[in-house]
This record gives sequence, C-alpha cells and structure tokens, in this order.
Amino acid sequence: MNQKTIVYCEYVVILGFVLVFLLVIWREKTVQGQIGQNEKTAGQARKNIQVLKEMPDSQLLPVMHQMRTALGVRCDYCHIAENDSYWRDDKPEKQIARRMIQMTLDINKANYDGKPVVTCNTCHRGQTEPVPVPAIGQGAFANTTKADADVKPNESLPSADQIIDKYIQAIGGKTAIEKIQTRYTKALFQRSKLVNGGTPKAAVINRGETWTIETFLKTPDKFLTVITSPEGVILQGYNGSDGWIKTPQEQHALNAAEAERLKRQADLFADLKIKERFSALTVAGKEKIGSRETYVIETVRLSDMKTEKLFFDTKNGLLLRRTAFTETVLGANPEQIDYEDYRNVNGATVPFKIRVSYLDDNHFGTTRSFIEIKSNISINDDKFKPPVEQKK
Repeated sequence: MNQKTIVYCEYVVILGFVLVFLLVIWREKTVQGQIGQNEKTAGQARKNIQVLKEMPDSQLLPVMHQMRTALGVRCDYCHIAENDSYWRDDKPEKQIARRMIQMTLDINKANYDGKPVVTCNTCHRGQTEPVPVPAIGQGAFANTTKADADVKPNESLPSADQIIDKYIQAIGGKTAIEKIQTRYTKALFQRSKLVNGGTPKAAVINRGETWTIETFLKTPDKFLTVITSPEGVILQGYNGSDGWIKTPQEQHALNAAEAERLKRQADLFADLKIKERFSALTVAGKEKIGSRETYVIETVRLSDMKTEKLFFDTKNGLLLRRTAFTETVLGANPEQIDYEDYRNVNGATVPFKIRVSYLDDNHFGTTRSFIEIKSNISINDDKFKPPVEQKK
C-alpha cells in the first residue's frame, strides 16, 4: 500500500459513523482563503500555473473538479491526462480556460469585492458552451385564476431550536441517548475501484469496491476502527489521550490535530450537541429531497468555520442530509452526506445507510451500509491501546 492509499484510508475512516454529526474531510486541508505557514502556493508547488499562482496548493484539485463539473467534461478536455503531462499546454482549451478564469476573477473583483459570486457554473451549467438564450417555457409562471383573497399567506416556519429539539426526540430523546455507553458497528463500505491502472484504458468505477469496516466506541472518548481492505487490515484508534494508525506497512502516532479529530468522532453524544458545535443557526426555508419535504438550517461549523446546510424531515424530524461547503478562489466546493434507512437500536434511532457524495464522486463517493449495530456491549479499555510494535 502506497502513501496515497494510506492517506485516503485515514480520510475514509472519519466519514459516516452512525452517531457522528461532524463532517471531517481528511483528503484536503481546511482552506479559508489563506495560506498556512507551511503550505506552498499552487505556483510554488506545481508546474506551469499561470493564473492561479497565489492560490493555496490544497485548493488545486477542488478547483479543478469545480471547473470540470461546471463544464460537464473530463480532465482530458483541457489537459494531456497522462502522468507528468498535465502541465503541458498542447490543447487550446487550456488557454481558453485560463482566459475565462481571469475573466471570472476580474468580474468578482470589480463587482463583489473579490468574493467568488460569479463562477464557471454561473454560465456553463454542465455544458462546454454558455447558454445565452433562455429555453421556451423557462419563463412560464403558474396560472393565477384565483382571487387574491384565496391566496394563502406564506407558511410560518419553526425556529432552529424547535427543529433541533424535534430531531433529538426523533432519534430517541436525550435520556435514551445518554444511556449509551458503548457502541459496535459493522458495515460494508463501497468506495471507488481503479481498473486497468497504468494503461491507456485506466478508469475508475464509482463505488466499485467493497471493504468491511468495524468500529468500537466507548464513552467518553475512546475509538477504534478496523478496516479490512484488499491490501490488508488497517487500524486507527484513540485511547482517551493518544491517537494512532497501523497499516500492513507501518504504525505511527497521530499528531495533536489529528488526534483531536478522532476524539470528536468518539463522542457518542454528538447528536445532542448540535447547538454547541454550530453557530448562527438560521432556518433558510423548505426543500424537497426526493418526495420528502425538509426544513433547511444554514449554519457555520465551529471546528473549521465551514458553512453547512442541514436538512430535517418536516414530518418525523430526522436528519436526511447535510452539505458542507469549502470555500475556494473559484467558489464553494460542496460535500454531501445522505442518511437513509433509519432503524431503532436499543431505544436510539440510527441510519443504516450513509452516502457521501462529492463533485468528483467517481473517485471519492462512498456508501456505508451497516449490517450490525449494537449498543452497551462490554468493551475493555485495552482494545483502544496502540498495538505493540513488533521488533524487526
């Protein structure tokens, strides 16, 4: 297993746990438009960056995915999509892209104080050419045959506190949740699969490979994940003070920031702390997810200051979706989690399917289907200790 696979596995471990209410993205550093002390710019780290030189290098891939998605194309539309050839300028589309990026930056600078309000998607909407002419029917409006007196006033919305309180009751209530002292889960984890690697026919199959993931959690902050992958078993844990990871090739301690993230994942009572973990909870209105109508709360996640949208079922109060947005120089990059198949487990209602989706969903999209969830089973503290390293 190479280092890239190890990093991806660390990222995978964090996503989708049943009672985890805090989305953590490990494949990228959190970027708020400023470059950290140890981070290079894209111009410093990459070959032939001409327009986005000052952009933090950690934004490069998210920005590329945003442009690719906005135009509905693959990377090879602009690039020579071969190892160590992406930097080349052989294709005229790449030159056009540079001019369009600069145009977008100039529009935002002149009109929106530099904020990425106008993006590639503003004009392209999934097509290589902007659409200048509205389609017939686009301007249609509902027939207004009823008298104004018959028009119902706008529906009043519940407060954010009311929506969250209903959610807590829907998952079992504060008393039932606080009775949970341990939890064990076993899930089938679908992730991307590379086929024909190293050949011109190389391709990625969306959710084409299935791993098995087991998790052990114990209050207040002990956590262990056991991932069985084709390359071997990967362990990652937090014992209450230290975090660690063990792969078939190596074992090492996590740094303080990484360990703190794991500590947050170990919180079995995270669902009860929504108001503590978010700021500026605002009810934005109602939206449909499939046939289900939801109340939408817009908020800011205090752990990394990312904007989030939380979608709660208007009828049963359950959380159906959450979308987090990472700001980049070319607009917000969304990451979406969908919660499905809620069931009762020892008095608590939990989702048995969790789907995580991205703009580059072929490479990063995952689905976790739980086949076993148990609460309040006996788990010895020794289980969370780092394995004893074998002397070579």
